[in-house]
Amino acid sequence: MSDYKFLWDKVIEVIRLSTSKSIFQSFFSVVHPLSFDNNKYIIQVDSPLVADWLKQKYSKKIEALLSDQTGEKIKLVVKVKSEPQKIETLSVSELEKENSRLFPPQKKKVSISSNLNPNFTFNNFIVGGSNQMAHAAAFASGQNPGHVYNPLFIYGGVGLGKTHLMQAIGNANLIHHKDINVHYISCERFINQFIEGIQNNSLTKFRNLYRENTDVLLIDDIQFLSNKEAMQEEFFHTFDSLLNAGKQIVMTCDKSPNELENIEERLVNRFEWGMVVDIQSPNFETRVAIINKKLEHFGKCFDDDVCYYLANKVRNDVRKIEGAIIKLLGFASVQNKPVTLEMAKECLRDYIVSPAVTLESIQKTVADFFNIRINELCSSKRSRNISHPRQIAMFFCRTLTNSSLNEIAQSFGGKDHTTVLYACRKIDNERMENELVNQEIITLNKRIVENS
Repeated sequence: MSDYKFLWDKVIEVIRLSTSKSIFQSFFSVVHPLSFDNNKYIIQVDSPLVADWLKQKYSKKIEALLSDQTGEKIKLVVKVKSEPQKIETLSVSELEKENSRLFPPQKKKVSISSNLNPNFTFNNFIVGGSNQMAHAAAFASGQNPGHVYNPLFIYGGVGLGKTHLMQAIGNANLIHHKDINVHYISCERFINQFIEGIQNNSLTKFRNLYRENTDVLLIDDIQFLSNKEAMQEEFFHTFDSLLNAGKQIVMTCDKSPNELENIEERLVNRFEWGMVVDIQSPNFETRVAIINKKLEHFGKCFDDDVCYYLANKVRNDVRKIEGAIIKLLGFASVQNKPVTLEMAKECLRDYIVSPAVTLESIQKTVADFFNIRINELCSSKRSRNISHPRQIAMFFCRTLTNSSLNEIAQSFGGKDHTTVLYACRKIDNERMENELVNQEIITLNKRIVENS
């Protein structure tokens, strides 16, 4: 069909209205429609990661929109733009020339300290539903800095792995790109260095460090720029200088860009230019996997009942999980006894437990969010305005509590456990394919934890 581009414009307009600005800019703005023939619509992207993401999360939706427009069943084909063949056979001198093009030195570059913890790698980062997208974006930035997701903005609560992912990007870059400078720094230290530069009349040295000699800037806890006007001005120019030179910027924050307060709008806009991803609290299964991975690092193992106890004891903070493991291992060493469930209960009885989320608190928060009554949530009504909130509530009951499927089913008016299982799978799939549902999950997750 000769109007395949017009057809894509129709589809993309619907997607624009139903997805966040950051998702649309990161994924759909880089799509190029190629052709439409024999009920196959072919699009092209530059990155394999973008291609995989579109296939997994949006292919069905795009195919449905295309089918609605044409009245026929359409198959979507996502192609990745091929690299020129000559890249594979570059000579040494050509490779050096290409590296110079990717990271052109404006001045003679000096080696700087990366400040990275070598233990923070992708290999020991546990991937689950709560951090899958953040991990994928970070991994891509670690392989191809400055060209895939730039800037990359990772946000989420305390102790969920933001710093681990950020430093994993830096460590991967040091492995794959030997001649580039990676620099990790907390926002607080960045601010202190700026103040020292003013006091010591050495701002030129400060600016050269970050604008001339840094190829990958990793800055932690960017929210500390709030209410610091002079620092925001400085970071704005540093940000633009790095981005214009094709250098990678990665930031972490405790909030999404649009939730930040007392930060200039032009900075917030720049934070959203690239990829914005969130990390949420790990579910029970992911917490167990994290515990086993930490134990593997220590060369230890626990019985399942001890692992499950730990996973329920600390729910929302990976750092506290590690702290509990270290305390328990130390206690066992002093006692010269193997770790048992009884020992874990004795050792950790005074350990600060994460706020307990109950089935009742989840149902109330979800009902209030969707402006329905709790008895409607637990009824047998099947209308979309009731069934959708009910399925979301069941999803949270399964992921945020240790209640069994039967216990959850009983709390929703005596339903069958298979109903809960179906609801969890349905919502898990919908949040991957529908950004509106994903935003509902993110918002509700915060409210449930806050209300518990």
